[in-house]
Amino acid sequence: MRKQIIIASIILFFVVLIVILLSRPKQPQVNSNLTVTPTTIPVDFQIKEQIVNEAILLTPYETDDFKFDYSTDTNQLIVTEKTPQGREKFFEWANQNNLSSLAVNPEMVVYENKATGKYDKDKFLDFDPINELFNLFINVGQGIGSTSTNNQSSNIDNPQNEKKNQTSKNQSTSTGSVYYAQCDSEYASLPLPDGCNMCEAGCGAATVSMIASSYLGNNFNPKTIVNMYKSKGYLLSCAGSRYADARSLLQSLGLKTTDYIVFDYDKADQVVPVLKKYFNSGWTFFTLANFKQDGGGHFFWITDIDNQGNILAYDPYYGRFEAPPFNENSRYPFPQYRLAFGVKK
Repeated sequence: MRKQIIIASIILFFVVLIVILLSRPKQPQVNSNLTVTPTTIPVDFQIKEQIVNEAILLTPYETDDFKFDYSTDTNQLIVTEKTPQGREKFFEWANQNNLSSLAVNPEMVVYENKATGKYDKDKFLDFDPINELFNLFINVGQGIGSTSTNNQSSNIDNPQNEKKNQTSKNQSTSTGSVYYAQCDSEYASLPLPDGCNMCEAGCGAATVSMIASSYLGNNFNPKTIVNMYKSKGYLLSCAGSRYADARSLLQSLGLKTTDYIVFDYDKADQVVPVLKKYFNSGWTFFTLANFKQDGGGHFFWITDIDNQGNILAYDPYYGRFEAPPFNENSRYPFPQYRLAFGVKK
């Protein structure tokens, strides 16, 4: 009898042990020989793999501006840009389909230009999905005086609170460039298509106007540019405007632009070495930056960088009280730079 009890106990022990072993979660296999390639996703593998799989289910997808497809030969997701605004339109579509992190990740998607072929790696925009994700796809580049969070507008840095009694001027400079102040009496009350006026949230349109007028002639005053925004259906409201729309509009006028140069809310001394490389080739910069820690974005036109590293700009709001260009470094440690793209004739 005792022997049977011992045998039964041993059997019960092994049964319990087997049950415990089978119920333990499996440990993931680690491949120490993993090689990072354009289709390899080395960080947060399971999350990114899921995003890629969801994206594949949406392929092929094609519009007049871009084509999104999956290549079984190369195991890559490929965006073919059919028009100059192809990438921006793909970004918008990706955001609508919850694929924003895929769109800005060079390990997950390859971009091709229909005319020139694949982009060089060093020309690919190295977006930071954490710091710029919402700026690229959800938030707009807001004009001074407004910000947008969860579709609510709040007054962060109202231009009417600063130097109320001073008068701004629109003027041509000795360099031939044209300056427009968004709060000038002539244009301050100019209504924007989707709400508010030029003074409250028109820095984007004012900056486009300065660039277009300087390169192409004085016919592109703020009123003309606002009407162009309206005719094209571009956002121009109390929430501000989008830098992608500004770039598309400048391109439609025949001006050349670069890819986006994305910064991580950097200060002037971090931005200068990057931008200086472009100035030698004649580029100036449509720029988005923050002037308060938690404030909305503001657009302005960088026209030069001097030998001391001062960033000189035609600023439609902050530069309206002195002869342009305005020294943006005078507000150091602001502006905090978020994005720029080069523009020239």
